[in-house]
This record gives sequence, structure tokens and C-alpha cells, in this order.
Amino acid sequence: MSFFKTTSHEVLRARYNSLLEDVPVAIFTAISALSIQMIVLNSQVHWSLSIATPLLRMLIGCSLLLYWFWHRDERPSIDKIRKRLEIASIVFILAGFFTFWRSVYLYPLTDTFGHYFLIFHNTLYGFCFAFILCKLGPAAYAYNLLMISSAIACIYRGGFEHPHLMTLLIMVFEVGMLITMRGSTTMFDKWVNATYETQALLKDNQRLANQDVLTQLPNRRQFFVQVEQQLVLARQTDECFAVGILDLDNFKPVNDVHGHHIGDLVLIEVGKRLAQVRPEQVRFYRLGGDEFAFHLVTDDEHASLKQVAHDINQAISQPISIDGLLITVKASIGACIICEDNISAQSLYEHADFALYHVKRTGRGNLEIYSKTLEQERMHLNRIDQALRTADIHAELYPVFQPIIDMDANEVCAFESLARWQSPTIGAVSPAMFIPVAESLGMIADITKLMFSRSMIEMATWPDNMRLSFNLSAYDVTNQAVIKALIGMMHTSQLAPDRFVFEITETALLQDFETARDNIGLLRKAGAKVALDDFGTGYSSLSHVQNLPLDKLKIDRSFVKDIETNTTSQTIVRSILALCHGMHMECVAEGAETESQVRFLQAMGCQLIQGYYFAKPMPKEQVQAYLADTKLIPTT
Repeated sequence: MSFFKTTSHEVLRARYNSLLEDVPVAIFTAISALSIQMIVLNSQVHWSLSIATPLLRMLIGCSLLLYWFWHRDERPSIDKIRKRLEIASIVFILAGFFTFWRSVYLYPLTDTFGHYFLIFHNTLYGFCFAFILCKLGPAAYAYNLLMISSAIACIYRGGFEHPHLMTLLIMVFEVGMLITMRGSTTMFDKWVNATYETQALLKDNQRLANQDVLTQLPNRRQFFVQVEQQLVLARQTDECFAVGILDLDNFKPVNDVHGHHIGDLVLIEVGKRLAQVRPEQVRFYRLGGDEFAFHLVTDDEHASLKQVAHDINQAISQPISIDGLLITVKASIGACIICEDNISAQSLYEHADFALYHVKRTGRGNLEIYSKTLEQERMHLNRIDQALRTADIHAELYPVFQPIIDMDANEVCAFESLARWQSPTIGAVSPAMFIPVAESLGMIADITKLMFSRSMIEMATWPDNMRLSFNLSAYDVTNQAVIKALIGMMHTSQLAPDRFVFEITETALLQDFETARDNIGLLRKAGAKVALDDFGTGYSSLSHVQNLPLDKLKIDRSFVKDIETNTTSQTIVRSILALCHGMHMECVAEGAETESQVRFLQAMGCQLIQGYYFAKPMPKEQVQAYLADTKLIPTT
């Protein structure tokens, strides 16, 4: 027999816990009532019925009370709870049957007072014990029915006047009692379910507050909480503690080319792989986007950290197969190690984040550990940030120009315009340093338009066949308003549109390839030409050549610096030259610093060369003098 088969686990446990508090009350009440019954019936019936039987029932009650006392602090399983409640229900029903039989048997043996006592006794038993133990469900109703039935049976056997009225009175209270029992039990169950749902919701909210929904890794909030706790432990144990931040290299093209659904699946797989990297030593988090973090206890020689970084890239770099696609990603990692200094989790994160920024700017796919050198660079960038915020860009920024030489014509065919900043507070600042800061501050559009305007003023003084090569930042390439503004300025200048060459980098294309391609189309539609700068060093260079309307490629200086001795560089340069020739595009070799490099490039068929050998970037005042010099190109 199962009284609780369909009851939920939560309600079942709650009923059990409630009954643990009610059972001693019920047993104490029953023992007290049996004592009174012994006194009343002692002089009317045989001692075996008036004394022995109640004593036996009292002994059983005391045994149950002792059992309750020994097990009151237990937290039994659901199966054990169900079994105990079913046993209690059976015992309760059997007690009802026994009381019913005993009352009917004793009734003829007692006097008028005994009759009233038995009726009163059974009615109260039926009401009180059924209500106290109503958490037993069907058993409580069965007990109540047995006790009320025995009371009514006694009424009709006693020859009382108006037995129907007495029965009606009992039934009125019985109906109220049953309604109350039902309402109490239902309300209790609803309260338990509501409490459980609230706790489940709170638990789910807590999980969502601390766990990334996509990858199921702990999230950014949990990362800072755990780092703070681990820092306290590290200080107590004098151990070195490391925080690392990793960013997936060139993940954006995955979203752009294959869609965000595929990108999400890649992030999920990356999360799974990270979770398997030394789980006993390292804990990983997803901070947002394609950025993840981890922390670990390491040694002051960084060996553990370096090994973890190696394992991370080994795990991530394995091709990811999704819907028939093979996608490969790598990770750049920035880290900061603290051994003695008292530092906050936020500062530790910022140092690791700057190390990540540095490694992504200087060489992706590697580990960079925050150092004193990076600290000095960070402080320098902070000074640049503060100086640029208050800079008068019209007075402090200006363009310089570096010539591009046509080797076949033995003349300057173009000048590349390069931005320079002379700050009154921090001196000369490299564009490699201040351009990213200007982008982060939202100033780059104004700087771009200012540099373009001043470059066109100087361009107007050049020969009509000489071009201006102008660099666009990543922000510029993906901002249609900036592109349209540059096109408007170009048309207003009355200079031939085909004399303008806009240079873009592959890194800029990664920001938003589709928008960049549309904006490049606008520039070419306006009559300008577009060159892909630093070709060969970015992500999927050939796919950019295939999918973009380009007019020119610029060979990165890294292939030119050792071209005389490095056969790999020679092969790459020859391939790029052949590619440009086959696609009818111009090709410029950057970074030529020696005459032998120029000779080597010229012998390979490179027509356009740029580099310090011919001239460093020069202010506008020196351009005309440079053009007037006829002894620039070495003769064969």
C-alpha cells in the first residue's frame, strides 16, 4: 500500500519534517487521554480492559516517542521518508480500527456516564488526532472516519433521546473539520511548492549571476570574486599567484564569414576545451565575447604559467569541426604574476589585460607576462591618453611625407602621408602609440580629416601625376560617415580622384569586414584607389585580395629586411609580385633601407619601392627640395 506515491519529493520531505514536530504532541496527548480513560473505566469494566489494554497502548506510545527522539536529527533519503510515512499511516489506521472495536465492545458494559464518556472520547479523538496528524493525508481521513463512526454508533446504541440531533451536531463539526483539514494540507503543500520554486529561482538566478550562459564557465563576476579570495590565500601561504587573460586571435572573421551561430558554437567548444586544461590546477572563466580568463598558483620562475599557456594553445589550436566546416583559432595570452606585493583583483586584471594588449599588438598567439618594461609602457600610454584628451590637435598634429619611387621611371611617383604629434607636455609621440589611444577616445575621425585636409593642401603643390597615399585607421575603414566626409573633401579639392590612394590594413578589415568592403567600394566609385598595407602578415591575406576591390598591395617590411639572405622571404616576395602581375595590381615594397636591398628588389621585378634608403618621412617644407634633387636613384 502506498499513500504517498504521487507526492513530490519536496512536499514529502516538508510533511515529514512537520510531522517530526507534531508526533511528540500527539503521543503526549494520547497518553494523557488513556490515563483519564483508565480512571473513568476502572470501576465499570474488567481490569484487563480498563487497565492492561491502555497500559499496553501507552507502552507502544512511549516506544514510538523514544524512536522519534533517537531519529529526530536525521536527514533520511526520500525513499526512507516515504517508507516511514507509510508505516506511520498503517499504524494510525490500525489504531483507529482498534479504538473503534474497543469502543463498540465496551459500550454495553458501561453506565450512562461511561456512554457519554466514550462518545465524547471518540469524537475528540477523531477531531484532534486527525487534525494534528493531517500531514499523513489519507490515513488521517481514515482515522477520522473510524472515530466519528464509532461515536455515532454509540449514540444510536445508547437509547438517547433525539439521537439524530446529536449525530447532526457531530456531523456539522465533522464537515467543518474535514474542510479545515483539507484547506490546511492544501495550503501547506502550496506553501512548500512555492518555497521550493522560489529557492530554485534564487538558485538559478545565482547560477546565472555567476555562470556564463553560453559556455557554462564561471563568468566575469565570479572571476573577480574568486581572484580576491585566492589572493588572500596566496598572501597567507606566501605563494605566487597568476592571473591570465586570453583572447581568441582573429575570431571576428568567423562571425563575419560564417555567422554568429557558428561563432557561438566555436566559443562553446573552446570553453569545453579550456575546462579540460589542468582542471586540478587552473580554473577558467569567460569574461565576455571571445575573451576568457584563468588563475593559478605558480612559481616565481613562471614555469607553471608558461606550461599552462602552452597547453591552452595546444588545446585551442586543434581544428574545430562544425557543420562540415573546419575552423582553427589560436589565443593570445596576457598574464600578471604577484608574489609579494599587496594588489587588488582589479589591478591584477588590468595588468594582465595590458599584457594581452601588448602581445596582440606585437605578436599574436603568444604569452606576454606583465613586467617593469610593460609597466613603464602602460604609464607612458596613460600620459599619452591624458595629453591627447587636452591636446590642440590643430596646433600639435601635422603630416609628414615619405616618397614612393617608381624604379622604371626613376622618379618619385607618390608620397605617403604619415601623422605626427608633437606634444608640448610629453614631446614627440609615435603614431603607433597615439593612434590606438585616439581610437579609444573617439578622436580618430577628427584627426583623420585634419591630416587629410593638410595633406591635400601640400598635394596641390606637387606635379599633376604624383599621387597621395593616405592611411585609414580601423575606425575610419568601418565608419561610413568618415569615408563620405573624405570623399567630399577630395571632390572639393579639385584634385583628380585617381591621384588618391587610401591605404588600409588587414587588421582594420577584421573589425567589420562587410562594412569595410562597402566603404572601399564607395572610395573606388568616387575614383580613388585602394591599397592593402602590410600584406602577408595578417589573417587570410589571399581571401582579402580575392574578396576586396583592391588596386595595390604593399609588401610588409618584415619580408624586405632580410630579403638578400632569407630564401623564404624571397619566395614570398616573388609570389606577391606574381600575384599582383596576374591580377593587374600595383605592388609596393616597403622598408628598403640599403642599396643592396633596392637592387635585389629591382632585380626581382619590383617597380615601386619605399624606404629609408630613399628618404625618411619629411616635413612638408622639405618635399619640394627633395623633388628638385635629381640624384636620388642609384644607376645600374
